Amino acid sequence: MLVVVPGTADGLETADSRGEDDVSAGSEGGDSRNRDEDMGGDAADRGAPFLRGGKPVSDPEAGAGEEGEEAEYSDENGPAKPSDRDGSTPGAGGSAGRPCDPEAVLAVLEEELDAEVVVRCGETATEYVSELGPTLDCVVVLGDDRQLIHDLIEEGSVTTIVCEPPVIGRIDDSVVGEDSTGELVERVRVELQNDLTRNDLRESNARLAALSHYAEDITACETVDAVVDRTLEATTDALAFDYCVVFLVEGERLVPRASALPEPGVNTADVTEGIAGRTLASGEAEIVEDIQSDPDAIPEHGDLHGGLSVPIGERGVIQVASTDRDAFDERDREFVEILAGYTREALERIEREVTLRTERDRLHAFFGDLPVPAVHVERRDGVTAVREANRAYAGQFGEIEPGTRLSEVVRSETERRQYESALDTETVTTGTVDRTSGDDAAGEFALSVVPVSPPGTAECAYGIYIDQTVGLLDALSFRNACD
Repeated sequence: MLVVVPGTADGLETADSRGEDDVSAGSEGGDSRNRDEDMGGDAADRGAPFLRGGKPVSDPEAGAGEEGEEAEYSDENGPAKPSDRDGSTPGAGGSAGRPCDPEAVLAVLEEELDAEVVVRCGETATEYVSELGPTLDCVVVLGDDRQLIHDLIEEGSVTTIVCEPPVIGRIDDSVVGEDSTGELVERVRVELQNDLTRNDLRESNARLAALSHYAEDITACETVDAVVDRTLEATTDALAFDYCVVFLVEGERLVPRASALPEPGVNTADVTEGIAGRTLASGEAEIVEDIQSDPDAIPEHGDLHGGLSVPIGERGVIQVASTDRDAFDERDREFVEILAGYTREALERIEREVTLRTERDRLHAFFGDLPVPAVHVERRDGVTAVREANRAYAGQFGEIEPGTRLSEVVRSETERRQYESALDTETVTTGTVDRTSGDDAAGEFALSVVPVSPPGTAECAYGIYIDQTVGLLDALSFRNACD
């Protein structure tokens, strides 16, 4: 919070550091009077009620009633000069209120509010706000310095409260109160709370933006190690937590796969042990006020107290720790839960891909060892091409260059439609086709097309050819042998 005292030098002296005569002389406005004269009549018109919405405020010297007020503030008579009233301090005497005592106000602000108070004079206040505005909760101006207030309005980056007893208020709102200092404290307290709320929102938005960046990285990872490493980075970088560990379930053990904890390192534990085991069993995130006093904690780091434990589905746990007790709140919990969701999705995807890759490898091995001709086709963007032909196919019909369009390989429209039908319906199709072998011998083949498109990949199928002539000859040979 910045407190501006017009007409003083930076670093306001306290009453204890100078005599009463000096304090009195300072409040009577020597420097302030000179500043007013330099700024001209309009700027020096402290009687023009800036916070009073342009309405005149009664002054005993101006005479009683509406006529006296108009005489002091009307354009015909020109702006009133500081010398036209008793003293140059606004509100000095009469119903305008008591003079604003900067030292007294500062003492109350520092006593009543949990905020750092910086004091500046009018000459340096605008520059200070321009350079450090984002770090300020609000600006309090002790007195109606018209040019200064105008400059702060132009700057427009920080809420400004003006104290000109008996009127206290923001530039866009004001009230009249008996206890001007008390009203000032309440106004500043409200602004501090508003600024805290704004800061929380800014911090939340910044965290979400950083998490969205890491979400793309995490979901693009191709290995488990990469996922846990990026999760750890997101926790310490995007969420700005100092201590974190990522556990993954491996069999019946919780294994620390990535850690930003101080030495000694974290040990593996049974899936039912510790706070991590409790979190995994419940499936719910939990905030731990003090790890050292938690009955389920496995003591490994005596200087860590506050804790946050969040499950990664059934696959593991993210734990965050702090040297402070009760260091985490619901917002922290929500952000780590979001991160854990990204991590869980990435781990599940990698697990699916590993399973599919294993099945594909087994199928490919089976495909290569088939004793009958077979081809592996793939359809992308509406174009079906041969990815591979097995050894039996190459021996029967000749080699095929990978990537060759199916329409250049098949011998009839019926054969091509059978492949397309299997890919369209994702069901096995069977039929009979005529094929010519490498030695130009024509034959009839039973064709079975088996679609095997894994989720998230291109449409794939295997075409298997069985020579009907060979099958018939084998049957006749078997019958003759029986006879």
